[in-house]
Amino acid sequence: MSFIRRHLVLVISLVVAVSLVAGAGVWAVSYDGATSKKLLEDTVVGGVPVGGMRYEEAVQAVRTAVEDPLHRPIRVEAEDFQAETTAWDLGLKVDVPRAVRKAMDRSQEGNIVSRVWRRLFGGGAVNVALAPAWGDGEVSSLLSRAAEAVAVEPKDAKVDATSGWVTISPPKTGRELDLDKSRTAVLDAANRRDSSVRLVTNTLEPAVGADAVAKVILVRTGENMLYLYENGRIAKSWPVATGTADYPTPTGTWQVVQKLVNPTWVNPGSAWARNMPPRIGPGPNNPLGTRALALNASGILIHATSDRSSIGFSASHGCIRMNEEDEMDLFGRVNTGTRVAIVNAGPPKPRGSTPPLAPAPEQNAVVNF
Repeated sequence: MSFIRRHLVLVISLVVAVSLVAGAGVWAVSYDGATSKKLLEDTVVGGVPVGGMRYEEAVQAVRTAVEDPLHRPIRVEAEDFQAETTAWDLGLKVDVPRAVRKAMDRSQEGNIVSRVWRRLFGGGAVNVALAPAWGDGEVSSLLSRAAEAVAVEPKDAKVDATSGWVTISPPKTGRELDLDKSRTAVLDAANRRDSSVRLVTNTLEPAVGADAVAKVILVRTGENMLYLYENGRIAKSWPVATGTADYPTPTGTWQVVQKLVNPTWVNPGSAWARNMPPRIGPGPNNPLGTRALALNASGILIHATSDRSSIGFSASHGCIRMNEEDEMDLFGRVNTGTRVAIVNAGPPKPRGSTPPLAPAPEQNAVVNF
């Protein structure tokens, strides 16, 4: 009887054990199914704790903490330019659903036993890194619009002698967007989640500044006078000889390109010089005297002359002649680069006609500088 009892107890024990195992298996399957749609406890995505949350809940939590700041407005300013953008529109973005899905996949790794064990007793915490990364955005187009809005071309100082007298237009600086520095400023502002950023501009200096027109020579043919302007005012004037009707002094605005001391005269090959030597070196016979200012008008010089009787008349072959002492004075006052405006102030006055008088003081007007 004891033998039968022992076997009966064993059978009952086996049945109970099998029942317990079967029940535990059913429970484990049920528990795994119920919890598989939730992230493991201690799961972190992008620094945001999302353990125990469902996929949609986790996505929303991470978006609030990580993505939403990327949609905050950033005011962009530069001189006359203003615009509003966001870090997201500039190209700084995150893929929150993808990161949460990665965490969810890690939560579901392993077999049913390991999954249930991790959910019941912990272990195997999931941490998915998530940080904004730069991709395609409107940085280039934004900077292009800003560059167009702030661009100001510099203006050179100019000499205008269309009235017969000199008017000087002062130079003006320009402005351009510094694209490299402005791009860095925008990207840094987006990375820091700043609410505003100021773009960087550069000042553009004109090619011809105020110094270039601080002194201007004005030659009035017909009147046969030369005026030196200093800082917009007539500082001094001298009588000169200019070209004849057959060899007129060219009008326009020129520059002094050379200052010549004891220059050598070179025969230009013109008809009037046919019987002259190819060259005449420094000395009393040199028609250029001891000083000359060469202009960028071909073959034209402002030079001294020993032919004092020609001064005040239209008597040269295009050059501008001055008395020796006057040329020395002018020569010491100007440098290369000095602008020279030559205007027609009346018909040629051949030698022997009445020479013109110097202009009245009121004609020596202050010009706009």
